[in-house]
Amino acid sequence: MAPAGPLQGKLAIVTGASRGIGAAIAENLASKGSNVVLNYVSDSSHDLAAKLATRLYRDYGVLCKAVQADVGTPEGAQKVINAARSFSEAWRPEFFQINIIVNNAGVAKNAFLPDVTIEDFSETYRVNVLGPLLLTQAAQPYLPQDRSGRIVNISSVSSSTGFVSQTVYGGTKAALEAMTRTWARELAENATVNAINPGPVEGPMYASNSPEFLAGIKGWIMHTPLMATRPSVDSPDSSMSIAGAEEDGSRPAQTSEVAGIPFEGVKFFGIPLPLIRNTRVQHISHPILHPILKISISAPKMADDPFGDILNLEDQFYEEGYRQGQEDGVKAGRSEGRQLGLEQGFQKFAESGRLYGRAIVWANRLPRLAQQQQQQQHSREKEQEQEQGSAGDQKKKVEEEEKIKQLRLPLLPNNARLEKNVITMYALVETDTLSTENSDEAVNDFDDRIKRAQGKAKIIERAVGEVGAAGGAKGKVQASSSSTSRPASRGVEM
Repeated sequence: MAPAGPLQGKLAIVTGASRGIGAAIAENLASKGSNVVLNYVSDSSHDLAAKLATRLYRDYGVLCKAVQADVGTPEGAQKVINAARSFSEAWRPEFFQINIIVNNAGVAKNAFLPDVTIEDFSETYRVNVLGPLLLTQAAQPYLPQDRSGRIVNISSVSSSTGFVSQTVYGGTKAALEAMTRTWARELAENATVNAINPGPVEGPMYASNSPEFLAGIKGWIMHTPLMATRPSVDSPDSSMSIAGAEEDGSRPAQTSEVAGIPFEGVKFFGIPLPLIRNTRVQHISHPILHPILKISISAPKMADDPFGDILNLEDQFYEEGYRQGQEDGVKAGRSEGRQLGLEQGFQKFAESGRLYGRAIVWANRLPRLAQQQQQQQHSREKEQEQEQGSAGDQKKKVEEEEKIKQLRLPLLPNNARLEKNVITMYALVETDTLSTENSDEAVNDFDDRIKRAQGKAKIIERAVGEVGAAGGAKGKVQASSSSTSRPASRGVEM
């Protein structure tokens, strides 16, 4: 039993999995712990798919199921989904979820323009374009809901290079890439959707190409990194890699290289790929794969496994996006916080001053306090009379007292509860007791005392039948709106 891998317990569907790139990708996923549904179409692939499923179970301890179905038809696509559902019950009976889809199946009906037939056109588009569409459509209800899914479409450099005799095949791969971009948006909450562009890859499809095609692609092979032959490393069974390369100067890629699988203990992708820098837009490139993906991430280098890079792409993207968003948010928050804090702080201190002024006036109008003040004033007046004793001064003093009586506000009702509320309000907003420290505790205490003082002010207003000046922006709005319908009631201004 192989040790648990990063894809342990996941379910992957790989189309065209009996041979070539599809079989290599299926092995890559199995080596990481994923259970795999191996889809194939032709009867000639039956034994290959069955043997591959057995070998992956033996080598990696994962569950594999070979399913013969043509995903280019609605019935075939649904058959694969149904088989995957029954298959997943063996290890995950509580719910059905498809974690990974690799749309790899494809055909190439290469022909020069005069020789292109409607039958070849229809068949190529049905397999290469309609197949991925129908399978992804059928699988959509069972994709993850947490953006953890992965959909990988196997495209080709032919989508943009214009190789001769690939009028139809190149068009299907361009269509697949267009669907990839659309699905990346439509399925954003379920999975990342990417396409990879292998260059020339050794296999039956490559061997069946015309001499004109092979001549046209020779330059591509020669200028691709890591394409030089290595007799001591490359498979001795691969005559195309060794003998063909002696004539052409370089070799096509092997399926294991595209899938990122080491061959005979040697990693073909042994060099780091420092191709993603701290930039906004950058290509993800590979010495074998044609660059197609664009993303805004920051990483020193990518892993040696390009297929694994695609599976981990979203994690890197959201990690970097979260970090950048957090940094930008902190900067913006500090700037806005300073401005908002100054505005709110000024409003709070203005409100505390208004409440303090009203509390002083109400306190001086309390009957008990007023009586004490009158007694103290009377005692001072007697002392002054004894010292002065002048008739003119006495008359002038009486006149001043009369003026003061006319300006003096009436006393508040003699009510013990009212007196208690006035004294409490005064104590809450007394300036000497309010803290000016810049701490959470001091700010919370200040806010609490202002709110309690506002509550006391409303109680006092109702008790004495007086309405003070509206405070704060909210009060100003309310006062202005009320003045449009009727004159505002005016009481004693505090």
